[in-house]
Amino acid sequence: MQGVNVFENGIGYLLKCLRLYSNGTGFFAMFILCVIFVAIKGTKEDRRMFMPPAAALLITVFNPFVPLVLDKIFDVSGEYYRLFWIAPVIVLVPYVLTKLVFDATTKRETVIVASLAVAAFLLGGNYVYANGMNVAENIYKIDDELIEISDIIHEDAGTEYSKAFFEYEYNMEIRQYDPKMLLCVDREDYIYAMNYSYTYEMLVDDTKPVYKILALLVRNQKVDSEDLTDALEETKTGYVVITKGHPQTGFLKDAGLRVIGDTATHLVLKYDLKEPFEYSLVDYSDAEHRFSVRRLK
Repeated sequence: MQGVNVFENGIGYLLKCLRLYSNGTGFFAMFILCVIFVAIKGTKEDRRMFMPPAAALLITVFNPFVPLVLDKIFDVSGEYYRLFWIAPVIVLVPYVLTKLVFDATTKRETVIVASLAVAAFLLGGNYVYANGMNVAENIYKIDDELIEISDIIHEDAGTEYSKAFFEYEYNMEIRQYDPKMLLCVDREDYIYAMNYSYTYEMLVDDTKPVYKILALLVRNQKVDSEDLTDALEETKTGYVVITKGHPQTGFLKDAGLRVIGDTATHLVLKYDLKEPFEYSLVDYSDAEHRFSVRRLK
């Protein structure tokens, strides 16, 4: 995720992920300190409960060499960071800090320990409003431009469903607002393109025409204009939405796409399909839902 991958970052991958997905390394440092506290000052029950999983996590999840090994077998770049939120990490830090507060013998000690615990949490991360507060532009909580783009495409298409290429953020958000906007690129292919450069073998793979679209518009790799239009034709993609100033804008226009609308920061280009395609979705209205049937039984 976010362009971080094991192949490019090596043993630094783990630290980079901690900074991105844990708001720095503060919480991880607190976890290590809590493990040490339990090992030295914890009760027998505390050690029995927390030490084995903590040891397992430090040997595996928080070992910078483990992602390198796993990546030889699986593509872990996009999911590895989720392991940082595994239960023992989330539980141990609040448990130890709470224990310190309640073990204080005087009111003054309680106030001091509680203040230090709160300070540790505050200083161990990033202030969520450090760069100001983002106020939603509309009730859908997406950019106004995305709604405007949706209207431009549907008005031009004149059909119930339309299919378009969007850049990453809009590609992830458009169907939250408009379920009748079909996507040229699915989530996994887009993430792969963001993380890795496409190989020559992938570019000439005619079984996956979307590779050529991603290579050109995401990776800015060289693609023949005929290959691009063939890919748009095969994927039945009639629209391309890009930011103004995109390096491939001229290439798209030369390939035959034309601008049909624009917003403050985006261009909407249309590709005229040689064989207009009427999109339809599978109708599940009469199908028995296996979970509902199971519940009734």
